[in-house]
Amino acid sequence: MLHQEFEASRQRAMDMRSEVGRNRLEARLHNARHQKTKGSLSEEIDLPPRGLFARSAAFATALFR
Repeated sequence: MLHQEFEASRQRAMDMRSEVGRNRLEARLHNARHQKTKGSLSEEIDLPPRGLFARSAAFATALFR
């Protein structure tokens, strides 16, 4: 009797782990699809090259010191 309960609970735990794994995989796939269609903010906004922006920021900071 005790052995049967142990086996049943063990099987339930294995089922729950596999279900959690499937849910995590589905969530990752959903997020990847959502990110791909959404795009990143830097792609949506036309920014100057990073080097130019960094130099401009450094120059402006130096002016205000």
